[in-house]
Amino acid sequence: MNPAVLPAAWAPSQQPALRDGGSQGVVVVGADGAVQAWELQRRCALSPSQFGACFAGLACVSALVAGFFWAMGARYVTAFAGLEVLLVGAAFVWHALHASDGERLKVCEGQLQIERRAGLRITCESVPLFGLRVSTLADGSIGLSLRGRRWVLGRHATDASRHQALAGLRRAVAAAHG
Repeated sequence: MNPAVLPAAWAPSQQPALRDGGSQGVVVVGADGAVQAWELQRRCALSPSQFGACFAGLACVSALVAGFFWAMGARYVTAFAGLEVLLVGAAFVWHALHASDGERLKVCEGQLQIERRAGLRITCESVPLFGLRVSTLADGSIGLSLRGRRWVLGRHATDASRHQALAGLRRAVAAAHG
């Protein structure tokens, strides 16, 4: 049974983090029922071990093809198969570096903490909720602005995750103002 449809009396005192099956957005629910954190990142269909197994399978197929042509006397095919495996490996590494790109947002003590991940680079900053403007941009991303500064969030997330985070951010900003 989905925890969202349980009667309130059945709810545990401390609710665990919920993960919506259709999105990558992690929702952390506080004791008062308010959303406090969101994770806006790409959806990855393969786990790292599955991704590695896929690459190993491709490399084995290339090695078998290269071995067959080596045995038939076409020695240059082996060099091209090796080059192919190197290039596909580089593409897999590039993808693996950027598979977790996205943002983590957390509301804590009147501040919005933004952690951005892009490849191996992680940046963190804290923005006060008071005076923060939250909007939806033309491409569906979340736009934040405060005193001339702008942030664009959720470019890598699904629409459901962005809508969920947008609604929660608007509630948090409204609570800070009111």
